[in-house]
Amino acid sequence: MKKLSVGQRKSLAEFFTNGAVAWLSAGIIAPFFTGRKIVDFFASVFWGLVFTTTFLGISLFFTKGVKS
Repeated sequence: MKKLSVGQRKSLAEFFTNGAVAWLSAGIIAPFFTGRKIVDFFASVFWGLVFTTTFLGISLFFTKGVKS
């Protein structure tokens, strides 16, 4: 991780942050607008939260130790 420049680390962090936003949209917000069964709804919300937190965690990992 030390071989990446600050700009590269920030770019990777931004990429994974955008991925987290996409998973939040797809897994949490979209099921409200689709006619799904309650089990499918909760499964979608669960996986949306799992992937959102995973992508945010990866993003925070890349920015660890980077000063603004």
